[in-house]
Amino acid sequence: MEKLTSNQPKVTGLLFGALNTLLLLFCILTSNAVAVESGHYLDNEDGTITDKNTGLMWLQKDSYLHTGHWISWKDTHEYILQLNNEAFAQHSDWRMPTTDELKSLYEPEKTNGSQAGSEMKIHTDPIFGKDGGGSLWSGEQNGHYNAFGVVFNSGEVFNGNKKSRSRKATRAVRNHTN
Repeated sequence: MEKLTSNQPKVTGLLFGALNTLLLLFCILTSNAVAVESGHYLDNEDGTITDKNTGLMWLQKDSYLHTGHWISWKDTHEYILQLNNEAFAQHSDWRMPTTDELKSLYEPEKTNGSQAGSEMKIHTDPIFGKDGGGSLWSGEQNGHYNAFGVVFNSGEVFNGNKKSRSRKATRAVRNHTN
């Protein structure tokens, strides 16, 4: 029989403790039940964010971050249709936000990067995708040729030509009913 040295029980105990820690870490990292919160937002860990104040569920990434393309107001409807057809995050009731809903995302005290290809700062909670579009289309029209959106550098509503793709995106939303 081998003699145990005084260091062997300590080493065995350390190894056992380390293995338990790794197992716990693995369980946490692979669990879908762990959600991340930031203020009144909840990261649902499926590409969506829930606003606990409004009850709205948002795509974490705007359409630019999601597709890599700027889109016109007319293109936003095809984008929303595609999200619904593929049942993004297991939901098929995505829609365009209103200007008031978009304005609820504006947080002047927070900076979430800059608009892609621009120095314009985006003032949204960092729980959302970073460095996307700083001007997001709403579903609201202004006559036959124009539509409204929100600029996330100032929180102001803009009025743009529906055909314009100039650094514009949207962020799909749905009423969160769980």
